[in-house]
Amino acid sequence: MLLSFYKFYRLYRFEARKTFFFSMPIIFAQLGVVLMGVIDVVMIRDLGVVATAAAGATNDTFFLVSMLSLGSMNIIAPLVSQSYQKKDFAESKRIFLSGLVLATFLGSLTMLILQTITANFEWLRQTPAVTQEAKKFLAMLNWSVLPVLFFLVGKQFTDGLSLTKVAMTITWIGLLSNVFFNWLLIHGNWGFPAMGLEGAGLATVLARLLMLVLIVLFIVFYSKTRAILQSSIHNLTWREVGKVFRLGLPVGITYFLEVAAFSVAGLLIGNLDYYSQAAHRVVISLVSTTYMITSGIGIGSAIRMGQAFAERNFYKMKKVGISAIALAVLVMGLFCLLFLLFPKIIVVQFIENDPKAVAIAISLLMIGGVFQISDGIQAVGLGILRGMEDVNVPTMIALIAYWLIALPVAILSHQIGWGAKGIWIALLAGLSTSAFLLVRRFGQLIQKEKKQFLAPKTTSIYNNSQT
Repeated sequence: MLLSFYKFYRLYRFEARKTFFFSMPIIFAQLGVVLMGVIDVVMIRDLGVVATAAAGATNDTFFLVSMLSLGSMNIIAPLVSQSYQKKDFAESKRIFLSGLVLATFLGSLTMLILQTITANFEWLRQTPAVTQEAKKFLAMLNWSVLPVLFFLVGKQFTDGLSLTKVAMTITWIGLLSNVFFNWLLIHGNWGFPAMGLEGAGLATVLARLLMLVLIVLFIVFYSKTRAILQSSIHNLTWREVGKVFRLGLPVGITYFLEVAAFSVAGLLIGNLDYYSQAAHRVVISLVSTTYMITSGIGIGSAIRMGQAFAERNFYKMKKVGISAIALAVLVMGLFCLLFLLFPKIIVVQFIENDPKAVAIAISLLMIGGVFQISDGIQAVGLGILRGMEDVNVPTMIALIAYWLIALPVAILSHQIGWGAKGIWIALLAGLSTSAFLLVRRFGQLIQKEKKQFLAPKTTSIYNNSQT
């Protein structure tokens, strides 16, 4: 066994190391995004359990509705990496412009839906106190939809050009500005009004606007990106925009199906009591943070896989994919041990004055520790398949894992009184199913690609209209 492990290490260590260091700026950018939510939880803690619960219900709702839009942007980086690998600057520009069209369309639709939910938040069956606070918070967050989507288009564009440090730097500037704006607006400092939870929402809007301005300035003035934008193309047609829509929407739907499971789980828990909802909010922030690490590895591996796919390099595709999965297992295995060995030490950093909420949070973090590896594998699995332009089958896998397994089990757990623990066990089942099926899909595609590589005159298997 040790000999087999050593051979595996020797074969894939180079690609794993390359993917890891390439992904590091993306990981830090992803962490910066999720840490905005974590910092909001910490900075509104003094407002009480109701405010914490309202923030949780609002964030669950916001990301449930907007994830189709946010997730759809993730196809841009692999497509840009492919076109840039082939030195096709005009195609890179078309993908970037198509991404802006997609962001405008989906963002406008998302804002309309969120506005409707804000006016009718009672539909979500939260307690009256939570509903009152959540309405104000969600109404404010709605103004950040278009800025964050346009920023993501710019981020994906620069990431696809291997300029990954750009978005990382801008995201952390946005994070620090969010902390500062929170300090000004939540409790009121420097003469600003104390806006409470609504102030946290306004702080997020201002931080995302700043991030958008910074990424636009970079793209316009940096020589590499400016050269691409100045490349000559004919008028952008709906057929060209349609490619980004056709590949981006399944990616967005896949993300939506996963986030829907977690968001609905949060709403079900919110229907239990304040303590369970506050505990869920804290633990979901922690596992979202660790997820963003492998999400960053997934984005990095999608870009590297896109480059190998453009070259039709079977051996590189195989090594990039397998090494990325192994990397996810290693990283998330460490977090698994951390959550299982030190749950109380971690939880009390976020909830310290409520023993009942602490006890619930510890039990949820133990379950979250168990599903860390599955979560990492499925995040990277989506990335490597996206780099191979395989987007439709992963959507079906997400439908099976989250809507046919996780959500029904979560609803059943809620109905029979298993509480928050039963709902989180349902999420564990969904993530594990997704991880297994995505790895299986990658194995199938690699075997087909191997046959094509050995018989180069055959037609490409990657025809998304047929998958």
